[in-house]
Amino acid sequence: MQRAGARHPDASPSTSGAMEEHYATLNEYLQMEYKFQPRLCLPNESENGEVTTGARDGAAHVMRCLKVWYDLPTEVLIDAVSLFDRFLTKMKVRPCHVPCITVACMNIAIDQHAAHTKEPRKVSVEELVSISQSACTAGDVARMSRVVVDKLALAPGTQAVTAWNWLKLFARLLQPHCPTPPEEAELLKLLEIVVCDAACANARTSELALVLLYHHIEQQLVEMARSAPLPDHAYQLFEIGAQLQHYCNMCDASLVSARGRVQHVLARYEARAAAPQRQRLVWRLSERTLKVLRPTDRLGSLLPTIEEQHYAVEATPNRNRSGSESSENEETSDWPRSPVLPVYCDH
Repeated sequence: MQRAGARHPDASPSTSGAMEEHYATLNEYLQMEYKFQPRLCLPNESENGEVTTGARDGAAHVMRCLKVWYDLPTEVLIDAVSLFDRFLTKMKVRPCHVPCITVACMNIAIDQHAAHTKEPRKVSVEELVSISQSACTAGDVARMSRVVVDKLALAPGTQAVTAWNWLKLFARLLQPHCPTPPEEAELLKLLEIVVCDAACANARTSELALVLLYHHIEQQLVEMARSAPLPDHAYQLFEIGAQLQHYCNMCDASLVSARGRVQHVLARYEARAAAPQRQRLVWRLSERTLKVLRPTDRLGSLLPTIEEQHYAVEATPNRNRSGSESSENEETSDWPRSPVLPVYCDH
């Protein structure tokens, strides 16, 4: 496979200019890849107050929830996760600071995306703090954002080369040879799933993108083979993949390891998605909120009318108070007195 600036052997004259531009971008990405490569070393269980892999994955899923809530591009999520992982690579962080760092990385990624697209920012810091429930203030997030920018030496107007950039570049390089173009929405969904798992955090971003792209292409080819024989040029995709592997200096062992981790993460995700949801949701309310929400219809005094007749003491009828419940019956009432109200889902 030729380097950037040389014409690809399978490229037509009309596409040679675009291919040369793609390979020039590929060379640029290769030069910057290791600069933005995280190298996390997190324990599975915290012994001395370290941030664990579970806390890292929890922070990544909070970022993904914010991305979905505000309908942000996938690029923002990938940049935010990259900032978070690189910051944990350089700094030793206490678990109590993870929520603030999470929102700060999301805040920086939104700023970078707005500067790159030259569009006004649509999500404020106050909104990120409110929706994330990070128990910090907008001022805390602003200060933490400055700390992250300083420690990672982020230059204004520059963006990291992430798996999102590699995935889009590889998709453009393979598009002329694919029987059907890869579905971008499905590719981005797979990328979000994999990036939010700590098992793939230390994989080379180029390897991660190449594995994901071929995983998606293989699924498409399997579906096509069920209805009709595959065209001859479809088999050239695997040869081109081997050329890209050699071009990007990916060793076989590292690529196989990345493929195994990606398949494990995706299989685990699909298994959870196929399982029926039997989660018991619990609302935790304070005593003050519980008093506000407590119904008062059972506490009303609806006593029967007393007839104006003189009965003997021993002949006085028992009052029937079945139509009311006084506060004395509150101890045996079926209304929960605990501040925890369970809510069940039917699905």
